[in-house]
Amino acid sequence: MTKHPRPRSRQRGFILVSMYMVLAVLLILGGALVTQVLAEMRFAQRSQSSLQAFYLAEAAVDQGTQWLRSQPAPPGGTQALVLNGGWQTFGAAEGRFMVVVDPDDNNPTAFIKRYTIQGWGSAGNPAAPVSARQTNMAVQVESFARYAYATNSEISSTGSTVWFITGDRIRGPAHTNGQFSVRGNPIFDGLVSSVSSSVNLYNPPPAGGNNPVFNGGQQLGAAARPFPTSMPAILVNAAQAGGNVFTGNTTVTLLSGGTMRVTNAAQGLNGQVMPLPPNGVLYVQGGNVTLSGTLSGQLTVASGGDVRIPQSITYANNPRTNPNSQDILGIVAAGNVAVASTAPNDLEIDASIMALNTSFAVENWSQGPPKGTLTLYGGLIQKNRGPVGTFSSSTGTRLSGYAKDYYYDARMANLSPPFFPTTGSYSSTGWEDVGN
Repeated sequence: MTKHPRPRSRQRGFILVSMYMVLAVLLILGGALVTQVLAEMRFAQRSQSSLQAFYLAEAAVDQGTQWLRSQPAPPGGTQALVLNGGWQTFGAAEGRFMVVVDPDDNNPTAFIKRYTIQGWGSAGNPAAPVSARQTNMAVQVESFARYAYATNSEISSTGSTVWFITGDRIRGPAHTNGQFSVRGNPIFDGLVSSVSSSVNLYNPPPAGGNNPVFNGGQQLGAAARPFPTSMPAILVNAAQAGGNVFTGNTTVTLLSGGTMRVTNAAQGLNGQVMPLPPNGVLYVQGGNVTLSGTLSGQLTVASGGDVRIPQSITYANNPRTNPNSQDILGIVAAGNVAVASTAPNDLEIDASIMALNTSFAVENWSQGPPKGTLTLYGGLIQKNRGPVGTFSSSTGTRLSGYAKDYYYDARMANLSPPFFPTTGSYSSTGWEDVGN
């Protein structure tokens, strides 16, 4: 049987068809690759534009914050304020941003004013922006009550250095317009900020022996907080307009039922039980205040002289076990706030305390023996650092007075005692990236 060879033309045709098929597949794959690359390039461009718009929105929020801080008083009303005429161009028309400051609807009747700063960012051609972002930050007028501890100076009114030592603990944010002095191992649980660029160590290197614990971080060279030099007029006016005003030495014992027992010889009061002032402000002029008891309600006790504390001051509804407690106390003295020498061991004070001139201290603080621990739940703000005890310079052992255990009342970040003095600045209470 004779075999006939396969025609060459048919072989060439098969090869050509195969090549075309391979080329078609390659073209399809290449097209898909190009499409994917273009899509990724567009995605990268959009991501870059979105990031640029986000930064512009954040810059707008920063501008709004600086504007608020530059105002002589918190802006009134509830109308949203568009700053600088609206959209502002950034760089060579690379993007735009806009700042809106929106007051809270309750501001007209609230002492602590709140605002939402809206920052808008737009990247790309203004006529057809590639991406737009919005960032919101909630802020409020900053009260001195937000600090667990704050001083204008860490030097006492007599010029002595007052130290934090082993056994002392500040459980919240602390600030001084001066320089902190440390011996041993005190503990600071919140952010510690100081205008000074350094910490004064009792036994500096190479001898060492100091190891303060900054659990919340440390900020040296911080901006100063303006410290009031006299009783704020707004606090006095509030007492006169809707609170209580007493003249001369006054003893106030807070009662757990939401009332108070008042003794004031000049006004013929001898243990008179009365309700708390309607707007929560009690002011004593021309005399000193003796304060103790258990508070149920919201109150600021202000004295044109000194405030003396002979017994513990506590809340009826303990916020440490009930975070929803609305009991809150502010103590403001134009002079000093002093713990009486007759006060018991292991004293507790639940309040935000402010001594304008000069200090919070313990009477006869240098006389022994030690009296246990002074627990402060709230905050302590004073012009000059006041002593509450002494310690041995050689061993660090406490010789007299109290060890400090200061807890920050976290509610103070948003809930201030009535008409408590403010710092003139603003603090953030929330942040939101709205996105595109």
